[in-house]
Amino acid sequence: MHKYLILFFSVTLFLCACKSDGVPKGIIKPNVMTGLLTEIHLIDGSLYKGLQSPDTLYKYGMGNYLAAFERFHTDSAAFKKSMDYYSTDPEKFSAIYDQVDARIKTLLDSINLVQTKIRQAAMKADSLKADSVKKAQKKMSKSELKADSLKKITQLKLKAAHTADSLKKAMRKMAKAQKADSLKKSMQKMTKPAQKADSIRKAIRQKRKTIQIADSLKKLKQKTS
Repeated sequence: MHKYLILFFSVTLFLCACKSDGVPKGIIKPNVMTGLLTEIHLIDGSLYKGLQSPDTLYKYGMGNYLAAFERFHTDSAAFKKSMDYYSTDPEKFSAIYDQVDARIKTLLDSINLVQTKIRQAAMKADSLKADSVKKAQKKMSKSELKADSLKKITQLKLKAAHTADSLKKAMRKMAKAQKADSLKKSMQKMTKPAQKADSIRKAIRQKRKTIQIADSLKKLKQKTS
C-alpha cells in the first residue's frame, strides 16, 4: 500500500510538471519559441530586404540563423521538431504567433520612433546650419557694404585731393601769369619815360644841328658880302 501511494504521488508530480511546461520533452517552450521565431523573422526580413542571389542568402543567412539558435540554447533539429509539434496544436501556435506579432510591432514602433527622432534632429541641424549660413551671409553682406562704402569714401577723398591739387596748380599758374603781367606792365611803364627822354634828346640834337647849320650859313653869308 505504501509503495502504491509513493507511485501515485510520483505520477501526480510528473503529470503536474508536464502540465506546467505544457510541451513534451525535447520541444522548445512557448516563451522561448516566441523569442526564437521573432529573431528568425527579423533575420528573414533583413536578408530579403534587397535582391540577393540564392548563394548569398544561404552563405550569410545560415550563419545568422545558427547564431540565433545558439542565443536561445537550441539547434535547427529541435526547432524543426518544435515547429512540427506546434503545427499540430493550432491554439498554441496561434498564441505564439500573436506574441511574435506583438514583439515585432513593438520593435518596429521603436525603430520608427528612433528614425523620427533622427529625422527631426537632422532637420533641426539643417535648420540651424541654414540659419548660420544666412547669418554669415548677412554679416558678409554688411561687411561688403561697409567695405564698398569705405572704398567709395576713399575714392571721393582721392578725387577731392586731386581736385584740390588741380585748383592749387591752377591758382599757381594764375598767380604766375598775374605776376608776369604785372612785371610786363611795370617794364612798360619804365620804358615809356626812357623812350620819351630819348625822343627829347633826339629833338635837342636835331635842334642843335639846325642852329649850327643856320649859324654856318650866316657866317658864310657874311663872308660873301
